[in-house]
Amino acid sequence: MVSTSDTTVLIFGASGDLTSRKLIPALFRLSQQQYLSSRCAVIGVARRPKSHHEFRTEMRDTVQARLGENKFDAAAWDVFAQQLFYQQLDITNPDEYATLRTSVQTIESQVGAGNASARIVYLATTPDLIAPAVEGLSTSGMIPPRESESLLRVVVEKPFGRDLSSAQDLTIALSRHLQESQIYRIDHYLGKETVQNILLFRFGNAIFEPLLNRNHVDHIQITVAEALGMEGARGGYYDTSGAMRDVLQNHVLQLLCLIAMDPPSLFHGREIRDEKMKVLQALRPGVIGPVGNWAIRGQYAAGLVNGQPALAYRKEDRVNPNSNRETYVAMRVALDNWRWAGVPFFLRTGKRMPKQLTEIAIQFKNPPLNLFSTVECDGDLCDLVETRPNTLILRIQPQEAISLRFSTKRPGMNYQVQPVSMDFEYGDHFTAQLPEAYERLLLDVMRGDSTLFTRSDELEAAWRFVTPVLESWESSNSVPDLYPAGTWGPTSADRLISETKSRWRAPT
Repeated sequence: MVSTSDTTVLIFGASGDLTSRKLIPALFRLSQQQYLSSRCAVIGVARRPKSHHEFRTEMRDTVQARLGENKFDAAAWDVFAQQLFYQQLDITNPDEYATLRTSVQTIESQVGAGNASARIVYLATTPDLIAPAVEGLSTSGMIPPRESESLLRVVVEKPFGRDLSSAQDLTIALSRHLQESQIYRIDHYLGKETVQNILLFRFGNAIFEPLLNRNHVDHIQITVAEALGMEGARGGYYDTSGAMRDVLQNHVLQLLCLIAMDPPSLFHGREIRDEKMKVLQALRPGVIGPVGNWAIRGQYAAGLVNGQPALAYRKEDRVNPNSNRETYVAMRVALDNWRWAGVPFFLRTGKRMPKQLTEIAIQFKNPPLNLFSTVECDGDLCDLVETRPNTLILRIQPQEAISLRFSTKRPGMNYQVQPVSMDFEYGDHFTAQLPEAYERLLLDVMRGDSTLFTRSDELEAAWRFVTPVLESWESSNSVPDLYPAGTWGPTSADRLISETKSRWRAPT
């Protein structure tokens, strides 16, 4: 494997928000942590004419503003800036790629990169520019022969298509010139420290893994909630996408794979992705019948979020005033396999919810016999209630944590049951700052480690499941169920889970 010191990073779409807000700050931090050698050139590629100095100045201003004056290390930036370059390119013009190739070779020579240096092409572009970019790399001879395929890795940002057909078209366009091992489809959620910890928590602890199956688990809830609406002029993009395409098809289903997959035979990229693929192949609607029986879509109306007035979705900037685009999706799904047969999985994601939060909540079955009083106490208040089941909660963001809720005896002469929690919070135990998702993912690309990236068959399996739902919604005359901004979604979603005598969590 080629070391990171022999890697050149080309960022197509260097004038975009993703480059200045995420990619350059991530590379800068990798440089500060000695993960990025001085022989690694970072080359911004975009249509506008710009000098190396102008590009460096723009990136410095953005990174400094993002980190704040007190946290910005000017000396470290001056070192990193010597590796930062710019090259003008019209991605749609194949005649300009020969100049790009020559410029890259000159820059690599300037920073002292070896002749066998690997190149990473990060396509931080709109989806329509992906195919022309790869075509241009091919015609200019920048894609190495198959025996040297590891010398080029191409990173593709979501959306990976709008449905199954377009996702397959994207895969075909990429595969004309690239091997699957050269394609890194990035989902930044998989770069989060706590998402990666799901696998270690499950397979590195003998206590919990034997309990994660149909014999002990009543149901599992996965929530990806956003308090934000259409800030940053996102309305134009979001109104063509929606919650299903933007979050559920990728982030939520990836979390489902990680919490439900069987242990891999080896903790390597191929074996882990094979097990994730098996989960997607086993994915089924949670109940029989039409889509409305197991999938609910919603759209936020006006309301209050954190005490502040929030517009209805249809009143947001750049949103069609008659839009039926969903800002909320809830699903009841099942896995048709030995481990999870009969266990319902409840998935939900939405905009303008009470708080920004991502968590996986595993609710266990109650004991077969209730031997103790069902008087439960919360502080000094006690009441007759149903016995509360044990719950294991994996908090992905914010305030990353793992919590186990169980019952214990309240001190006194009577057997009164009181629920308590054992909590682990990352911030209480680790002083080091958690790495940003893009830091980890960029470093993995440099290392040639594809574990945290989506394979083409995974992508198609996920689209194969959600595309019929999208087609049903978009071909009908029905409208999304409304929910006030600042709430946990439409009341119609309660029906999905109430049929199991449970209810959606209201996370705190």
